[in-house]
Amino acid sequence: MMQLLEYAMALETHRNFARAAKQLGVSQPTLTRGIQELERHFGAKLFDRTRQGVFPTAPGAIVLNGARKITGCLDDLHKEVQASQGFHRAELKLGVGPMVAQTWIPDAVVSLLDRHPSVEIHVATYEWWELVPRLLDRNIELAIGEIAPDITNHSEITVQKLPQRPVRFFCRTGHPLTKIRLPSIKQIGEYAMASTKLPLRAGEHFGGTRALGRLSPNGMYFEPQISCPTFDVCLQIIKSSDSIGIAPLAQLSRIATNSDFAVLPFDAPSLRTNYGIMHLRDRSLSPGAKAFKEQAVTSENGYHGQVGSEEPQPGRKKRK
Repeated sequence: MMQLLEYAMALETHRNFARAAKQLGVSQPTLTRGIQELERHFGAKLFDRTRQGVFPTAPGAIVLNGARKITGCLDDLHKEVQASQGFHRAELKLGVGPMVAQTWIPDAVVSLLDRHPSVEIHVATYEWWELVPRLLDRNIELAIGEIAPDITNHSEITVQKLPQRPVRFFCRTGHPLTKIRLPSIKQIGEYAMASTKLPLRAGEHFGGTRALGRLSPNGMYFEPQISCPTFDVCLQIIKSSDSIGIAPLAQLSRIATNSDFAVLPFDAPSLRTNYGIMHLRDRSLSPGAKAFKEQAVTSENGYHGQVGSEEPQPGRKKRK
């Protein structure tokens, strides 16, 4: 039965018998017979076969939801067996938001491997609003990123809040904004912003500044005018244009020694990170996950602790 459920989950993912069979390593007729056997077992049609693809029916969605839960339980059982064997065969599936992925996460991974070199670590980057669904689907064991506003609605998720850290705007050296001693949000908002997608709370200050961006049509996030997949892409755009960027101050302190960029002296209560470490409340954490949680706090403090009391000033290099 488990194999048949795996057939159904693969078909749901690929929406196509040929592609699903290829992923499973079976022939298409074998997959077809397996789905038919599953439908006979439940006495219901589980998939609609259309020219546009294969889609779950209402009974099919129920079966697939149960299949994911069964798979998650088996994964938990596997983790518990691994836990009884210590770190020898430990594995960690980690999901992180795009901004935090390029700050202290690499340091935490390296430090964990220094202490436990046999741990297998799989790091995946997701948009911050995708982290909770990934946890609920048990695709990842730990999630680190922006804490979603509706996180309190998920009683099955535990959140360990991380310290809120200052965030700042920045631009290229020589930008017109660097000639203003204390630029206002209205002045900053005259320029396009290049950034990854931002949480809704950004709209508190950015909503009236059309050049910076706008709320997404689905109301889930603030979309900058220039939406970048990573911070490095943003840097290249900002370096070569009048676009501005936004990032944690600790991250900007590391590029402030580069004369190509300047940090703008604008602060606001909402310009703070709001990150947390999240996992399922009823899921036994693997040894790798437990160790990473401990290391994460140390690495996060170390990364942000290197920021001095004097913030980088526009057009100035940070003293070494």
